[in-house]
Amino acid sequence: MSFEKFVSATFLLSFTFISGTQALLPSGAIVPLYIYPTDSTGGVCATWTTYLNSITDNPDLPFYLVINPDSGPGADATPSSDYTACLPTVLALGSNVKLIGYVLTGYGVGRSSTDVLADVATYLNWPVSYRPTGIFFDETAATSEFLSQYTTYVNQVRTDIPSDSTVILNPGVNVADDSYFSIADFIVTVEDFYDDFSFPGSLVVNATEPASQQAVILHDAPSTLPAALIDAMTAAGIGASFITSEPQAVAYNTTPPYWASFAAELTASQS
Repeated sequence: MSFEKFVSATFLLSFTFISGTQALLPSGAIVPLYIYPTDSTGGVCATWTTYLNSITDNPDLPFYLVINPDSGPGADATPSSDYTACLPTVLALGSNVKLIGYVLTGYGVGRSSTDVLADVATYLNWPVSYRPTGIFFDETAATSEFLSQYTTYVNQVRTDIPSDSTVILNPGVNVADDSYFSIADFIVTVEDFYDDFSFPGSLVVNATEPASQQAVILHDAPSTLPAALIDAMTAAGIGASFITSEPQAVAYNTTPPYWASFAAELTASQS
């Protein structure tokens, strides 16, 4: 099958979730939301305002918000009062937003499985008013050697969230074993500098590694919104994307200057 035909097929079959009777758009926004939710004035969700506005402004666009209170959920059973005040507001915005908890895995060896599963349990034991419905496993070692280990992690999420869970794996590169696509909803197959990424050349897209399950995260992008790239990726059915002009060191704890335009372009390119 040619790349063009495969892209067309995967776009039509791509993962969506439902808002009422309307299916949301196939390509969404993945947000590494590592910004603390309040500013020096103490306003609830004050530092997340741009992101939250984009959710309400684009009701048909899926948003996967990856929260990271303290390099994971933190040591306490519940997050800080700033998070507990803000997260219910986020979840009330609409069914186009999914709240995803960040868990570090250390490429299969940097953290023990016990610690990884403890982080998962902490998130999923939060009160339902602000509990995540998915987990983002960072520093994934997507090789055959670690498939069983990550399957255990994913199965725990599926058990704790019996329906409508979201699992995102982040190796940041194309997987070495395509079996990972059978256990995850999305895989971040690119997390890189904008100038080091080419589309579609940087991606592996085929029947077992579908575009609809791939996410692309780019930093150090141009100061002007790269609309042509956004349009190309949504046309190809890429499952989720994030592009920021901010440098790598602050890319995930600073709101991209053109975020509102980025979200609007994702929506417009699929309309």
